[in-house]
Order: sequence, then C-alpha cells, then structure tokens
Amino acid sequence: MAEAGKSLRMTGSFCSSDRPESFFGAIGSRLVQYQLSQAGNLSECTSVMLPLNVQYGCFDAGRALAYVVCSDGGVSSAGNRHQLVQLSFGRRRFLLMGEPIELPHRPIHVVLDDNRRRLAVAYNRPAALTVHGLNKEGLVQGSAVRIDDPGVVGHFPHQAIPMPGSDDLLLTCRGDNATAEYGENPGSLRVIGVEGDKAFCAQIVAPNGGFGFGPRNCAFHPKAPWLYAVLERQNALSMFRTLDGAIGVQPAFTVGLLDNPLAIQDPQLAGAIVVHPDGRTIYVVNRSHAKPPAHGLPMSGGGENSIVVFSVDPSNGRPRLLQRVALQGMHARCAMISQAGNLLIAAVRQPSLRRKAGKVTECPAGFSIFRIVENGRLDPLGHHAVNVGGDQLFWAGLETQRW
Repeated sequence: MAEAGKSLRMTGSFCSSDRPESFFGAIGSRLVQYQLSQAGNLSECTSVMLPLNVQYGCFDAGRALAYVVCSDGGVSSAGNRHQLVQLSFGRRRFLLMGEPIELPHRPIHVVLDDNRRRLAVAYNRPAALTVHGLNKEGLVQGSAVRIDDPGVVGHFPHQAIPMPGSDDLLLTCRGDNATAEYGENPGSLRVIGVEGDKAFCAQIVAPNGGFGFGPRNCAFHPKAPWLYAVLERQNALSMFRTLDGAIGVQPAFTVGLLDNPLAIQDPQLAGAIVVHPDGRTIYVVNRSHAKPPAHGLPMSGGGENSIVVFSVDPSNGRPRLLQRVALQGMHARCAMISQAGNLLIAAVRQPSLRRKAGKVTECPAGFSIFRIVENGRLDPLGHHAVNVGGDQLFWAGLETQRW
C-alpha cells in the first residue's frame, strides 16, 4: 500500500480530458477506472491495486473522492481483514487519502449520506452497521458509531441508503430462507436514526412479520413518494408509498420478475435495481448460479439471467412489465445508468459456459451495454469483455451514481 498522499501503482493509459463521466469496476483487489463515451464505448484509463478484494464503493463526485470497502472474505467466507479505503481520483492518478480504516467484519455496502457528512457501512454476517463522520474535506474523522443490536439491525442487512429529506438511513435486511437446521430469519426494511453514538429504529416494515419477505436492494423514485424494493428471495418487486419520512406498512403493488416462475433453477435470485432519473422506468436484474464447473468454467444451469424493464404508472407508481432482455453471461451483480440517462450497463460477474441447441458457448465476464431508447426499452450495444483471471468482476459503479 502506498503512503498517504502518494500516487498508487497504476496500469493503462490516461483518460482524455473530455470524457463524459468516469466508470469504475473492481476485479478482485484491482480497482479500474474506465472512460464511458456517450456512444457506449468503454476504455480502461487507470487502475490501482488495493490490499484486499473490493466489496463495494461509493463516490463524492464533487470532491472527486471514492470510498471503497475491502475484505479478504467473500460471499461464503467471513475473512479476517476488512478495510475502508479513501481515494482521490482524477484523469491521471489515484491518491490514497490517509491510511486504510479497519472495519469489524466483511463489509457488503457503503453509502454517502445526502449531506456529505457521514458514511454508512453495512455488514451482513454478523448483522451490523457502522456510521463514520466526515470532516469538511470529506475524509473520515473520529471513531465510528457501531450498531449491532439485533433489535436495530435485523437479519442480514444488505444495503443502507439515505432516507429522502432526513438524516435517517434505510437499512434493507434480506433475512434468510429456512434450512434443514434452522428456521427462516425474517426480512425487513428499517428506518435507522443515529444521534451521537446511539442508534434507534424509527420504523420497521415487515409484512407478515417479515416471513416470506426478503428485500435485497431498494431505490426511491426521484420525483414521487414511492419506494421500490427488490425481494431477492421471492424474485419479485414491491412498491411502497412513503409519507413524511415513513414507509407504508404494506406494499401497494408487488409484481413477479421471472419469465417462467414455475421452472426455477435454484438458486434463482433477484438483484440490483435502478430507477431511471426521469422516473418513468425501472430496471431489475435476475441472477442465476452455475452448475458444477465444466472445462474449468461454470456452466449455466438454465436459470434466468436478465434485465426486467418496468414502466412506472405516473398516477400511482405501479410498475408494469415493459420488456425482458436476456443477458448472455451469468450473474450480473451490479447495474447502473449513465448520467446522461441514455445508457444502461450491467456488470457480468464471472465467465461461464452456456449450452444452446447442443452447442457450448463461452460467455466472458464484463460489461453488457444497452442504449435506453425513448420509451425506456433497452437496445443491446454489445458486451465489453473483461479478463478476470481467477477473480470476479464483483462490483462496478459510476462516479455520478447516487447509491
């Protein structure tokens, strides 16, 4: 790791000064900055090797700061080392801003609040949340507030995002399905308030006590009092009305995500959600896992890997199915929309094999890019393959991405 304030080791060419926006992807511990053109072309600009594998990141675009959480753990491994790294980024270099900050567990999500005064880091196993104050330069200062009371953080937190119009956080808690050894852990949406070094639940939303309710990712509508929650375990999308900082106790609408829900190839999971900046369309990712590896690569098990497009009824927020677009690769963990609102990018996590009509085809990891046309539908522009080696394209995000 480089010394604080010193340039970190980079590879690749430099971004041009007229790039429309920065795009970031993480392959293992390597954080890469790309140039994304309005035509949908990606080119690698710079990269930096971090001490641990990247789990998630967020940005303060106004200060050109990136906050990246890292770990030597993973989806099925708790790990032993976990850090928050603060980076200044530009066209020519990454700078480490201060020393990495040690974290208590493997982090799964990090977010900057709307006032740019705090960072919140979510942990799923064990369930916890840490809140870190920022100084006027946007760097972490002082000790973090650590919240691990099960009555506050619930079961399996997966995401924390700001509640619009307040200092509270919305903690999305997925819960867990029942197993042969344990019963189901209920899911919930939790409005968390933090005052000084204390935290409390201002509201818990858990239809049916949270049983059969497994939210993974949430997004607020940019113009109306509507919250959309992707139910990972139920392969569904729910819409909740909001009022004065509170969330409706029951969803107003719930719609399924799968084209063929009667032929699920377990595990079949709902994933990322993106609401278009104009509020007219919503994009949700379906993900399936692999069969045992064949020829060194995982083989698609025939589940659904796709982006589901919904139009939003402007009168009541109801999502209505508009389009399903198949992804050629398997397990797109992240998706995002360009600042101009004309492109959608899905990050396919790992290479895989697909069998179709008796022929086996290799599907590389990388970025599948789509043009968003006038009615919100997606037109494929192509797939930018990324050589991940033995790692995964685990996280990706745009500099202008809010959450």
